[in-house]
Order: sequence, then C-alpha cells, then structure tokens
Amino acid sequence: MSAENKPLVWLITGSSSGFGTSLTFIALRAGHKVIATSRNPSKTPELVKQIEGLGGIWLTLDVTESPEVLQKVVAEGTKKFGRIDVLANVAGMSIMGALEDFSPKEAQLIFDTNFFGPMKLTQAVLPQMRARKSGTIVNFSSGAGINPQVTMGMYAATKFALEGFSQGLVQEVAPFNIRVLIVQPGPFTTNMAIAGTFTEKEMDEEYYATAMGKFIDVFKGDPGEWKTPNDVEKGCQAVFEVVTRTGRGKGKEEHLRLLLSSEVAQRALDQNAKIKAGYDAFRDVWENTKHDGGVSKSYMDLQREKGLVQK
Repeated sequence: MSAENKPLVWLITGSSSGFGTSLTFIALRAGHKVIATSRNPSKTPELVKQIEGLGGIWLTLDVTESPEVLQKVVAEGTKKFGRIDVLANVAGMSIMGALEDFSPKEAQLIFDTNFFGPMKLTQAVLPQMRARKSGTIVNFSSGAGINPQVTMGMYAATKFALEGFSQGLVQEVAPFNIRVLIVQPGPFTTNMAIAGTFTEKEMDEEYYATAMGKFIDVFKGDPGEWKTPNDVEKGCQAVFEVVTRTGRGKGKEEHLRLLLSSEVAQRALDQNAKIKAGYDAFRDVWENTKHDGGVSKSYMDLQREKGLVQK
C-alpha cells in the first residue's frame, strides 16, 4: 500500500456540525480512523452512534479547557488507535459587532476558541509527530484571515493569529517531516454562517448608518431568505484530498494555504494587489532606511551565512 493510500488516524475538533461533521464522515468512509470530538456529545446522540458505527470514536473536548485537559484527550485517542497522524483544528466561533463594543470577556472567548484551542492541541500532538517524523496539522482559518469584512474584526484577529502561528510553525516542524496546512473556506453553508452571534453591547446608531448596519441586518434577518454559495461536503472532500495527497491534492504538499472557494480566492488576489500597491507607493521609504555607510555585518548577513535565507 502506498503512503498516499495508507489509512490515517485523524483527531477532528468540532465534529458535531459543519466542516467537522463532513470531514469526519469522509475520512471514515475512506477507511481511515477518526477521533471525533465536540463539547457536548450528549446533544448529538444519533451522530455519535453513526460515527462509532463506522469505526470511529467520540470524545468530549472543549478546546477552551486547560492544556492538561486537552492533553488527556490526545492521550486517550492515541491509546485507542496508537497514534495521531492528522490534527484537524476545525472548531470555531464568531461574534460580530463593532470592535469598540467588544467586552474583554467576549474577546477572550473568541480567542480561546479560535486561536488558543488550536495552539494547545497542536502542542499536545507535536511530540509524538516529531518522534515518528510524520504528521499533518490542519488549521481552519477563514477569508477573514486574509481581509475581514466589517463587523468581523475580532473574528479576523483570531484568524490572523492562527495564520501567523501556522506560518511560523511550518518552518519549525519541516525538518521533522511534519506538514502544516491552512484551510481558508470563505462562505460555506454552516451553522456559524447562518446563525449570527453578536456583541452584548448594541452597536451605536452612527455605525448602523454605515456598511456595518447593512451587514448586521443580513445576519439578524431570516436565515431562510438567503444561502451561502458553497457546499461543505465539496469543500471537505477537497481538504481530504489535499491532506492525503490524492486526487486534486497530489503533488501539492509544498503549499501552505488551501483556498477553498472562488470568493476567498478573489479576496486573496485583491489583498495581494493592495500589498503590491503599498510596496510601490512607499518605495522611497523602504529603499532609504539603511544606516549611512552601511554596517560591517548585518542581521541578514548572519542569516544568509547560516543558510536561513536565500542568498
């Protein structure tokens, strides 16, 4: 059996809905092993039964818990299947509203869920992956991790943090043959996309008079009136292929980011264009910040000597 077809052991967070549910079923039906997790398995008994019927296990996991609690879940899953090959950090949440209206408690909750949870779980699985010299960390980001829309600033902040963490991580773990993949979905039909959650503090009328008011009104309206354009099942099938290096994912393992929809792909292009525009606009600044007369050996020279950057 080739490495691409070898059954993998997946630990998937947020398995009770959306991307987590779909990815869990796709992996199991392909013959892989899955440690499915959610905060309250008792709320989805039929789903738990289905997953276990396909050979998976379901564990209680709240990603906002302490590192010690998360490590115990990783240890329990590892004991069952012998290892964890793929950690898929799917669980997430969003709170919409003006940034000035966020309470410290609300900001902490969204960061605990979207950033610190994935960070702690990654730290928990990395030792065994390093020891085996193999493994994959999949972090679900968002189009907001490229360029946020109005009212999504705090959510975007958590995704920017996750993207930065992932981009740093990929360099640290590459020598151990551990892969890092950032998934950037965009608008998919999930519970989080349809059922909006808002700051406890009501947005000021001055904000409502801007584009922010129109954006909030969409999410406060009847979810039956609109539908996001992308299908979760199709998106998760793509994630599965990229992780397993099969189908459309074959030969593409050097790429860090998986753009999962045409909308998020366009946002990436637009953001890159803005970065290029800034590069051109401030050329007269960044070309003229070096010490007069130069220095005998710079920080970058030292990095080049050690092979840390390209010459």
